[in-house]
Amino acid sequence: MDAERAALDARWQTQLTDGPIPPASRFLGFELIAFDSLEGWCEARFTASEQMQNPGGVVQGGFVTAMLDEVMSLAGAVCQPVMSWVPTLQLTTNFIRPMQLGPVLGRGELVYTSKSVVHTEGVLTNEAGKVLARGVAACVPRPLS
Repeated sequence: MDAERAALDARWQTQLTDGPIPPASRFLGFELIAFDSLEGWCEARFTASEQMQNPGGVVQGGFVTAMLDEVMSLAGAVCQPVMSWVPTLQLTTNFIRPMQLGPVLGRGELVYTSKSVVHTEGVLTNEAGKVLARGVAACVPRPLS
């Protein structure tokens, strides 16, 4: 890893652990586990809270999708050559099992990147390793100022 990439990784590490967490990420209970900018992946822990519960007693699908979007977009962002965010153009979620309240683990991975679009995929699991949801997304890299 060159010095420029190492410096960028250090900025991401600080931003995702010590920096101001966006309100939506905070609501999802986002906590960075690890990321690898060279391999293009991000792992995070979320906390599915009572405020996310639907009338059936499980987490409403929009919050599940938001968790996937978080790890997939971060996987696409950390591998960019400059500090960037990657707004989502399209996202598809496959709900496998109902999400219970409590801890959720997420992993996003870079699948393919071109000049203008980043393609990612992601998975959410419970603590026992059971897959809860899978997703794919297309995002557009935008440098942060």
